[in-house]
Amino acid sequence: MWRLLFLSASFAAALLLAQSSEIRRGDALFHGNESLTGRVRGHDETLPPDAVRCANCHDAVNGGRLTRVAAPHLDRSLLLEPKQRRGGPPSRYDQSAFCKLLRTGVDPASVVVAREMPVYDVDETACVSLWSFLIGKESANAKH
Repeated sequence: MWRLLFLSASFAAALLLAQSSEIRRGDALFHGNESLTGRVRGHDETLPPDAVRCANCHDAVNGGRLTRVAAPHLDRSLLLEPKQRRGGPPSRYDQSAFCKLLRTGVDPASVVVAREMPVYDVDETACVSLWSFLIGKESANAKH
């Protein structure tokens, strides 16, 4: 009995540590502390790492660096709740749809995002890390 309880607690601790590591990596990718590779949709040339940081356009806390781009603050609410986006029908993201958007520029409602958003050459582990980080973020309008 105690052995089973110990094994369960050990497994839970290992899972939390892995999730925490995944979230930290997602934070690093989002803010450019770990580089992403991206390009303008339809072009072969990759953009400089500083140009493809997610936080450049999607960081509501510090204000996106590229203020001329009307990009939403990315957080749990925006991704998981059904919302009408870019004139399409209401849609919500799951991890698979989020990764598809990053790689192709096509959202869950099959609407193509603005051309200013790069498409990324992102592997599955990096994409999962970004997803985990973003769904852990509170709304920019959340009260503290």
